[in-house]
Amino acid sequence: MTHMEKAMVPRRGLRIDLTLRPLPFPLIGLGGAWLGVRADTDVAVAALVALVVSVRMTITRI
Repeated sequence: MTHMEKAMVPRRGLRIDLTLRPLPFPLIGLGGAWLGVRADTDVAVAALVALVVSVRMTITRI
């Protein structure tokens, strides 16, 4: 395994919670993704930005 492949393996005892934010944030994320697609941005990039805006991510150690 290369160094990069070892870095991508999740550690034991790490919990990642994804929760949807309150209503305006998903709408803002979808609007931003729509504008990104209209401006000829890659669809994957626009979808990733929408996900980051509309989801709250918490990482905790167990």
